[in-house]
Amino acid sequence: MMLIKFARPLLTIVSLAWIALLAPTATGWANRSQKFPEPPNDLTRIYYLSADNRLLPLPFEPGVTLLDVFLPAKRNEIARVVLEGSTARTVLAYNNPRFYVFVADKMDPPPHQLVRLTSKRSARELAISVIKGRKGYAPFESDNVRLEHRILERLQVETSKGRYIFVNYMEIRPLATLPPGEYAVIGDSLSDMATFRVQ
Repeated sequence: MMLIKFARPLLTIVSLAWIALLAPTATGWANRSQKFPEPPNDLTRIYYLSADNRLLPLPFEPGVTLLDVFLPAKRNEIARVVLEGSTARTVLAYNNPRFYVFVADKMDPPPHQLVRLTSKRSARELAISVIKGRKGYAPFESDNVRLEHRILERLQVETSKGRYIFVNYMEIRPLATLPPGEYAVIGDSLSDMATFRVQ
């Protein structure tokens, strides 16, 4: 079993976003005869498969909003999340990307969502909603891209000397091709939005 030194708290790579997922027994573990990219060492990043079959990390950008999504909402509310700059630095020249992430074992559903961002003159935006009395947030269905999830490998990770947890190495991919535009892979923390652009 592969051992990976855990760099940041697991909470930064797992989140409580709301998405639908088939159970692992339905999606299945990857067939060992199938080839898939080896797990990278940094479990806190979100990776994409490049045109030359290399795993590259997506850059994180902070989303700015007036809401604190980690506290129970005081009322039902809709808010904007704003990212500086009209375009993402990472450009994908193809519209059927594959992403690779790490998710805490038995986390169902997994946290990652893929959303389309609205481009403004000097920024990108995402509308979110919160529900009174609840923590967390949800993007609107019109901005949410449905994903297919596949567990590739279950990894034993050392969190500190002699202490281990299990983490699932997963592939996520859109169910349909992505039209040109600005996108982000998000989780519970809007301060770490993994952004990219499809040409």
